[in-house]
Amino acid sequence: MEMSRVYAKIFFKNGRPVPETLEEHTLNLLKELDRFESIYKNEVKVDKSFWDNLKLACLFHDLGKISSHFQQKLKRFLNEKDDIPKGLHKEIPHNYISGIFFYLKPVRKLIPKGSFNHILYSVLFHHDRDINFDGEYFKEVLERDISKRINTLMWLSKYGINIEDIEPNRVSFLLRKIVEFKNNKHRTIEIKKDKNFILLKGLLHRLDHSASAHLPVENERLENVEEKLINFLSKKRNFTGLKPFQQKAKSLRNKSVLLIASTGMGKTEFAINWMGESKAFYTLPVRVSVNAMYERFVNIFGEDKVGLLHSDAIFYELDQDKKKKEEDSLSIEEHILRTQTTRQLSMPITITTADQIFTSTLKYPGFEKIYATLMYSKVILDEPQSYSPDTLAIIVKGLQEISEYGGKFCFMSATIPPFVKESLESCQDLEVLEPVFNTERKHKIKLEEESLDGLIGRIISEYEKGKKVLVITNTVRKSQEIYQKIKSLSNNVNVKLLHSLFIKDHRKDKEKQIKKDYSEVKPVIWISTQLVEASLDIDYDVLFTELATLDSLIQRMGRVYRKIGRTISESDEPNVYISTATPSDKGKIYDKNILSFTVEALKGFNGKVLTDEVKQKLMEEVYSKEKLKNTNFYKKFVKNLEILNLGFTADNKKDAQRLFRDISNVNVIPQELYENKLDNIEKWIETALNRNKSYSERLKALREIDLLTISLPVWRIKDKNPSLITPSNMKQKIFTVNIDYNREYGLRIDKESPALGEIL
Repeated sequence: MEMSRVYAKIFFKNGRPVPETLEEHTLNLLKELDRFESIYKNEVKVDKSFWDNLKLACLFHDLGKISSHFQQKLKRFLNEKDDIPKGLHKEIPHNYISGIFFYLKPVRKLIPKGSFNHILYSVLFHHDRDINFDGEYFKEVLERDISKRINTLMWLSKYGINIEDIEPNRVSFLLRKIVEFKNNKHRTIEIKKDKNFILLKGLLHRLDHSASAHLPVENERLENVEEKLINFLSKKRNFTGLKPFQQKAKSLRNKSVLLIASTGMGKTEFAINWMGESKAFYTLPVRVSVNAMYERFVNIFGEDKVGLLHSDAIFYELDQDKKKKEEDSLSIEEHILRTQTTRQLSMPITITTADQIFTSTLKYPGFEKIYATLMYSKVILDEPQSYSPDTLAIIVKGLQEISEYGGKFCFMSATIPPFVKESLESCQDLEVLEPVFNTERKHKIKLEEESLDGLIGRIISEYEKGKKVLVITNTVRKSQEIYQKIKSLSNNVNVKLLHSLFIKDHRKDKEKQIKKDYSEVKPVIWISTQLVEASLDIDYDVLFTELATLDSLIQRMGRVYRKIGRTISESDEPNVYISTATPSDKGKIYDKNILSFTVEALKGFNGKVLTDEVKQKLMEEVYSKEKLKNTNFYKKFVKNLEILNLGFTADNKKDAQRLFRDISNVNVIPQELYENKLDNIEKWIETALNRNKSYSERLKALREIDLLTISLPVWRIKDKNPSLITPSNMKQKIFTVNIDYNREYGLRIDKESPALGEIL
């Protein structure tokens, strides 16, 4: 058998299959290993033998692909044949077959003492596959198939590896290793926690994935970070240099840091100076915030240094309003390449939603890819107040482990609950900084002992004074009710509505409009949900809000008088009105006990100016462990942290993502909209599945469909007979459901079950 006929991969180029041999694929891994070492070797603190072990793992990881079953799968695309020995009816995954080569004496001699299991398990489990075969069948495959193909591995002699035969009788030892690791037996538990093993297996994943995608495992790192930051800031009016706490960041680059700083004080600039030339991941809770931060970093460092990572990142370039951007196929192709590179974790800076990083805390198979990367990286966690207690526990556990393995983190917010701070204080090399507060007086609050409905007259009155009014409710249902009531009172009121239950196309337009409206002269009333708490950079004149927990209220306050120079005095009218009666979520979103603590804490400042320093003191009061210990919020946090400490793992990455978000969502197109757009949708699906079309054309078609969708929890629609509209061979699963929808209101909650109204 000719060596060139032993394939490892099949790629499709212009609709045609292009093969890559096993030797070529392995060589690509070694090239990427050289690239990695040249860029980040000094940041990875390991013994010299580690790099030799990783090279061996690269050389051996895919040797099982000489299997006739595997070769036949690939050769079908090329109209070639490869005969499978008679009676060998079942394929054994190639990663398991690769393990048998480690039981050859010449190979064992190449492996340093104490490294055998590290390398073996890294190769055996660089894929997660079921074990649906027994030892006898495995041995038969080795004897009748693999042993007959050893001559195809002669190229390994270039690396000092000479394989002349295998030892099928050793299969019982190999299978025992596979089963023990797969079933988490006692003797494998410790190795799974070992830093060197996680690093070895994780980097093998990365090298394999980047080589398979023909993308660099790492792009060239950052240079002159502080200089570029100052150059960017110097273009802003009144810039006089970095603030003292931002300058201090440079001296803290070898430490993890916890920073409390007011909105607008420059936390992001602190984080940039802190990360320096290190590889970095900047995490935020929602995609809108991530997109805005991505633009900011691109303006500082350029597109070639910054990656965007979230579930819709591939569509980002198509959504831009830059001149002729959608028609510029070259820029789209470049964006696709950058997105693919970012998915390989290869960019020096990645701006991402937290789930893309911290699902790895749940230890799904392959989590080592992320953990290995974080060992030599810095992680910035911004706006953590937006997370549920379940999610917060996962993040805190992740930060604790990242710190233990040598990575560094920056945890920063305008508000940090004391119990979170306490949970992180055990982390290695953690520096807890003195809080940095904005001394400007921006918010004067007024507690109103009536529902938001009872404040509608006041809302309209503020609008009639020429103000830009922001109304924030706890549920979609309530936002729609308030919007409808204001509309019914006067058709002349400029009132608008934004929440999460608009199709993506309409929501995107509304997000642009709410940002545009605050900078214009004419008054407006925007009614929204907690969607705007952290995701949108807006600056309105007055806020009317339902009661929420203190951290959420502080975030909501940050949407009024946001810009520097906007201040309020004790003699001025309040600019924040908080309705304390009957919040619409009925305790299902916000813990009732914490709401009670919040009201009690704020009573002393009713009708007074609330400074940022006071806000943090109130946070320490409301979120003290003594007060929280009997709340469901704190109990959930502690329980989840305990479960993670006991070694809980997710079965797969999809389950980990669902557990992180505490919800399982599907994309839905409202039935009426689907029927109106049916011809277009069918054409877009046809284009998306056509391999003869360019990737950018297929991507545009997918985006057109995606813009018509709403993301809804599965359990919200299960009784509405959803219909799958995408073919089985299309990765994106989209359903249509008979739900009432229009562009003005979004999904009509008043015509749906009460439970649906609890969505943000």
